[in-house]
Amino acid sequence: MTATPRPEAAVAGYITDVMYPDQFQRETQPLWLVSVLAGLGRRGPDLTRPYTWLELGCGSGFNAMLAAAGNPLGRFIGIDANAEQIALARRRAQAAGLRNLEFHCLDFAQALAGGAVLPPCDFIVTHGVYSWVDETTRQAMRGLVARHLRPGGLFYVAYMSHPGAVSFSAAQRLMRMATRHVAGSSAERARAGLALVQRMAQAGAGYFVEHPAALREMQRVDQADANYLAHEFLNDVWQSMHVADVMAELAACGCDYAGSAVPLDNIDAVSLPGGMAAIVAEMRQNGADAAQLETAKDIARNQNQRRDIYQRPAGDGTPATMDADAHRAALLAQRVALLPEAPAAGSRLAGELVFDTRIGPVRTPMAAVVPLLQALQAGPCSYAQLASLPAYARQPGFINQALQMLAWSGWLHFVRPDTAAHPDVSALNASLAQEAAATGARRAYQAAPRIGTAVQVDLAEDGTPARSGLWALATAR
Repeated sequence: MTATPRPEAAVAGYITDVMYPDQFQRETQPLWLVSVLAGLGRRGPDLTRPYTWLELGCGSGFNAMLAAAGNPLGRFIGIDANAEQIALARRRAQAAGLRNLEFHCLDFAQALAGGAVLPPCDFIVTHGVYSWVDETTRQAMRGLVARHLRPGGLFYVAYMSHPGAVSFSAAQRLMRMATRHVAGSSAERARAGLALVQRMAQAGAGYFVEHPAALREMQRVDQADANYLAHEFLNDVWQSMHVADVMAELAACGCDYAGSAVPLDNIDAVSLPGGMAAIVAEMRQNGADAAQLETAKDIARNQNQRRDIYQRPAGDGTPATMDADAHRAALLAQRVALLPEAPAAGSRLAGELVFDTRIGPVRTPMAAVVPLLQALQAGPCSYAQLASLPAYARQPGFINQALQMLAWSGWLHFVRPDTAAHPDVSALNASLAQEAAATGARRAYQAAPRIGTAVQVDLAEDGTPARSGLWALATAR
């Protein structure tokens, strides 16, 4: 099912003359969202039955395409106002033979007004849009959530947040204003704007002295794709948001805050400075609500981007939070597989495992996870199998946090719980590798149906994926 492209579809003040570069967001994938929530003791949509996933602002469909390729039980829908990007997305879906994927060229107001026949959805996701569009557009997005998200369904939203993103707002405003009349595409203007603020930093501008986070952000994006820079910094709207305000907006849509899609942000022990633990615990004891707690955590981390999961309560009165027995059963049933980024068999697993977090490096002895990694070298294992290892006999709760942390680090991923046949994605993956190699890239995304997601793998000299034994274990049909 498709909708006819509408030339009037547009988002006011949003860059349209250059295409948003292909990006894959693992946090938007159905299995990732449900698995993270299970770790928090919350029920998510049942992935063993057919479900529907909707992406608001799908660009050229790269993220949606990989989601559809890895999840045959899902129906995947993408919406975007850029007709050129939607046309490319449709060509990609057709070439890949993905019959569970469709795209609509609509802005969100048109979609809300019935420009496309959208079904009830188990998942609605949006990444890289909410902070870059005006309030009218955000209202339309929330309207789509209110209308189409099923009871028990999940809404994923990523946005720039207070206080960490605030420091770059002045530089962004200058980049946009100073390049408004510069000849060339938005990508060329973005490069010119970045060069301007770089010169100012080199000249000793007090703003960058007083705001080192702004200087770090400028350094981070220096090598970024020019199209990305345009979409990131030249839109008329560039707004960091308070988590409490976003919670209130989505509460009005009937959605409760469920947790972060970034597992580390749900584990206070590894995501907050040591001294904050006692303060957060005291706030909880004093009855602080989620908005108060998350605001305090954002300040503690100097959070600059949030990737959050909201959930509509189940219509039958089933609580979103599991009791202790149900939570234990859900965890024991989870299965995980190692990914190519994990240490290969025979590697020296010694020293420390270092997690790069918002508060700096978090270190844990490698010995704490060695038994887990060694067990997974032979193939996917269930939580129950890992918890039965002698090393964890007296600390079964450790497994949950360890799996969440290792998933975040890219060493492992959860395995699809359904029994549907894994789709043959060999042609798609070959095409993705060829496309990446043609641009000079040394890595390419590959659809991984066994784990319901996509992973990056190294490319050999001839442009073919250099697949390890772990790749085969994680993705075998």
